[in-house]
Amino acid sequence: MGGRNLQQKKRKSKKQKSQSRKQNNNQKNKPQSEEANDLLVEKCKTSDMELEVVELYEDFVDFYEGEAHGPSQQGEFCKALKDKELMEYEQTFVALRNIIQEIFQFRKYEVFMMLYPTLAMGYLQMVWSGEWQQARDYVERHKDELDASYRKRIENLKLIRKREDMPGRALELLSGGKKEYFLMASTTFEQFKVIQSRLWTSKQQECFGAHFQIASYADFMIPQERRITDHPLPEPFNWAAAVQDSDSTSESLGRNRLPALSFNMATPVDTEDAVTCATLSEDRCSVAFGTGSGMVHVVAVRKDWREANNMRRENVFQAHQQWVMACAFSPGDRHLLTSSADKTMRLWCTRSGLCKIVYTTGQVPHTASCVAFAPRGCYFATASEDAVVRVWREDAEHPIISLFGHLAKLLVCRFHPNGNYLATGSADATVRIWDYRNHAQMRLFRGHKAPVSALVYSNCGRYLVSGGRDDLVIVWDTSDARMLRCLCQHKALSIASIDISYCNNLLAVWSQEGQLTLWDFQLLMQYSSMENGSSAQSNDINGELLIRTVKAPEDMIWLQSGFFGRDGLVAICTENYKKSPEVLASIVQQIKNLQLETKSEAKIKEIMKSMLDQILSYEIGITAEGRF
Repeated sequence: MGGRNLQQKKRKSKKQKSQSRKQNNNQKNKPQSEEANDLLVEKCKTSDMELEVVELYEDFVDFYEGEAHGPSQQGEFCKALKDKELMEYEQTFVALRNIIQEIFQFRKYEVFMMLYPTLAMGYLQMVWSGEWQQARDYVERHKDELDASYRKRIENLKLIRKREDMPGRALELLSGGKKEYFLMASTTFEQFKVIQSRLWTSKQQECFGAHFQIASYADFMIPQERRITDHPLPEPFNWAAAVQDSDSTSESLGRNRLPALSFNMATPVDTEDAVTCATLSEDRCSVAFGTGSGMVHVVAVRKDWREANNMRRENVFQAHQQWVMACAFSPGDRHLLTSSADKTMRLWCTRSGLCKIVYTTGQVPHTASCVAFAPRGCYFATASEDAVVRVWREDAEHPIISLFGHLAKLLVCRFHPNGNYLATGSADATVRIWDYRNHAQMRLFRGHKAPVSALVYSNCGRYLVSGGRDDLVIVWDTSDARMLRCLCQHKALSIASIDISYCNNLLAVWSQEGQLTLWDFQLLMQYSSMENGSSAQSNDINGELLIRTVKAPEDMIWLQSGFFGRDGLVAICTENYKKSPEVLASIVQQIKNLQLETKSEAKIKEIMKSMLDQILSYEIGITAEGRF
């Protein structure tokens, strides 16, 4: 009876919390999540069978928990299976994991969302069949294939040890009276079906279909946010008072007072060398940029950026063996951190020009595509191509913290203004916020349909803005864990940089091919406070929020940009070498070779992966060989 009593207490506690939430909400209106789910059920229902969406809140009820929605005699229709049939559940889980490994990076997460429910249904079926020991061993074998955010849910699942512990909802799913369904973009669903037909047996497909169903939505739709959080809310984001400028004599930027825009060219010593990355110093008086040959240049500019079209070279660092992928100044601009494709990172003293330390990752070297310092220095973070977030001390050669959870390589990382949290964007099209000191994932935001390439926090620290290769700019409320606004008017190949003015009034978005859009961030917040979130993608309102669009000359690529002072906006640019036709011609030739030659499946996979890497590098324009 111990397991049953624990389940009853758990359900009672959740019921009390749920009732308390309902009393605090407006009784006349449905919550935003329920309205969105009702709409999606109508759009995505594919048969006469009733499908159910279960929202998981901070005090969540897992998908198999709760009372039965249908007749109470569901247990009479559940079947006890033999060992061979039970093994199909484990094999289905493994087959689903293999699909995740093969599917495109930015489509992985929608498929990954089915992994835990598949694990749970296998466990429940084994328990119903009287094989609790087998069920426990099954979960223990595969629990590490899910990230740490699922740990508590797995422990709750293991409390079910016999038939009497089964919630009514679990009996419905086991009997086939109702099915749990997943939403998936139509292109993701099509690729999933192709891989599924190749990797899954008919028995595995039958096993999966007995409990689950997939409904697709049109690719142009913005996926609705679904919170699946088993951690408490983070501490209040109230750091704004610590950074607000006490000088109130000058007028703030806004729709009626736009910043002065200036362009500055980053030019390497060797004109044949390509600039691959750039960063602005904290005082906005220096620019550092890396090149394809592994050189790092530090140049000085005048304090009045509007007259600073020529930059004076201060230092040239020549230590990396391959092209420089990322660089960042430390707070106070005393140090410069660089990352290279040679799988090393180096910390430079900007005053002496000497390399103080070389960072490595031991037996498994990786490349860091983005580096970012904590607001108070001493620590920095790296976004790596092996999908791991790492935090380092300046004086240690190896990382002190590694965070796992992303399903594809990382492209960007940013510390929260208070230094307690770290936001990351990945090629798996998700944005995550970490309490890195406690190794905890605090937030997971879904909405992008392509890799996330840019992040910035508002100066108050409450809002996080993300941009991706899908041309979407999404504003997230980190306190409420919801999408405030999706800005779709930025028609660019890839969003490279985002920044918010010191007064939180303006939002600037840059693309690498030279398009700048300026948005009224203050008005965006006002609209968001008046709405219930149902019109987060309203084109009419988005058009009103857009202040201005600026297009740079075609021969320029924007590397890094940001606000400076109280009235400035600066962009660091480089020459567009226009070598993309060479990259694309190489890819086309490889495709022709694949069609003409007979190769093994492993060789074809290797070549296709190489071509995909070239395409992704071409999109973000960071390789030494080609940009656009």
